[in-house]
Amino acid sequence: MPLRLRRRAVLVRPDVPIRMSRDPTDDKFLECAVSGAADDVVSADDDLLSLREVRGIPILDAPTFWRRLSEHGDQG
Repeated sequence: MPLRLRRRAVLVRPDVPIRMSRDPTDDKFLECAVSGAADDVVSADDDLLSLREVRGIPILDAPTFWRRLSEHGDQG
């Protein structure tokens, strides 16, 4: 993990149960994203990507995430 991202990483303990994914084993990632108020969920998983968002948090593939990040710069 690049140092720049590691410095901004936050350990999250999910406190919101979510049952949205076609694959129930993926729900834990959605729970962490919502509990941690993530800006984005980045995944290559088709079950997650098919949701497009979880409670207003975009679910993006890596190329889309990096493109958006480079377009908007580091705003956080």
